[in-house]
Amino acid sequence: MDAIYQAIYRVRISDAGPDGKIKMRSIMQLMQEIATEHAEKIGVGFNDLSPRKLGWALSKAVVKIEKLPSWGEKIKLATWASDRERIATYREFIGESQDGIPLFSARSQWILFNTQKRRIARMDELEDWPRIAGKFANDESFEARLEKPESEDFYAECSAMRDDIDLNGHVNNTVFMAWTAEALPQEFSKDKTPSKVAINFLEEIAPKTKVRSVFQAVSNKSLHSIIRESDQRECARVNIEWESILS
Repeated sequence: MDAIYQAIYRVRISDAGPDGKIKMRSIMQLMQEIATEHAEKIGVGFNDLSPRKLGWALSKAVVKIEKLPSWGEKIKLATWASDRERIATYREFIGESQDGIPLFSARSQWILFNTQKRRIARMDELEDWPRIAGKFANDESFEARLEKPESEDFYAECSAMRDDIDLNGHVNNTVFMAWTAEALPQEFSKDKTPSKVAINFLEEIAPKTKVRSVFQAVSNKSLHSIIRESDQRECARVNIEWESILS
């Protein structure tokens, strides 16, 4: 069985923003889709884990962007499992145009969790699966701690909708990117394009939860935090680096 899995996806109209370019949430959705497809093929997918009350939760991700594809364009997406540690495992992604032009690359860290007890499970509860140890999509790592907003330049109040809940019973990771975008002022991003997006998921969010999405501008970066209103706990942190699109 091939350790690298590949598929082709088309950027749908619902994936594109006002500028016609793919949204970050949609990139995360494509990554989630191909990761799920591959996990099923190598025996560690939803259908394999669900009977054992286990599931995968995305812990961290970093996406480096070369060029955002537009509506109607096709993306050749490849993924593979790389390293495995005691409490985490890693999955890599590379997106290219049909002509082989690099679009984006991504690294992600995943944890295994008990869906019944809602807590982290031991990785050794699973036998190993096909991996390519030491082969990474880019040179990014997860060692550096993401910056937290120190002030609220802007914020948005959001709620977890019923449609936001996934098969694991909590808000899907892609929704966090939608909440991040909700607090991003148009004046800040109108002449910029993202070059790197890093996200850390700190706590799961249950249905009907209200959150505050916080934004702070720091030079060429935007710092974001998703805070649960009920207890003021930070549930996710996002750092985005931007480049000017002005000639």
